[in-house]
Amino acid sequence: MVFTESPPQTSTSATVLVIDDEEADLQYWSDTVRNFPSNYTVLRAHDCRSGLAICRDRAVDCVLLDLDMPESGFKALLDLIPDRKRPEIAVIIFTRLVHPTLAEMAKHNGALAYLVKQHTSAEELDTAIQRAVSAIKSTLDH
Repeated sequence: MVFTESPPQTSTSATVLVIDDEEADLQYWSDTVRNFPSNYTVLRAHDCRSGLAICRDRAVDCVLLDLDMPESGFKALLDLIPDRKRPEIAVIIFTRLVHPTLAEMAKHNGALAYLVKQHTSAEELDTAIQRAVSAIKSTLDH
């Protein structure tokens, strides 16, 4: 009998919170993540305050955080990741803001990825979520 190596299954079970004050973006990207082949539970928040409350009340594995909101997305990032050396939640900045300095600042403050909405495909977002969740799980296991 010959065994052939099959590609790994991409089925990450995770709870993903989308924080975005633009209702159209919030709806579109929540629906997109919900329809991924991965097994994601999708939560939504229309502002940073309610997003942080959800993270306090529920187990959230990954946050897709928009920076361009009335409340500072960076302040929410710092609240979500108080210890950059041992983050307990995967945060992906997912915004329309295109600026290399913002990406560097976000990653320096604990974001695992910086994605620009208008340049990111659904597949790229799914891959980023899987990688971010895996990275956090591996740091928590050690």
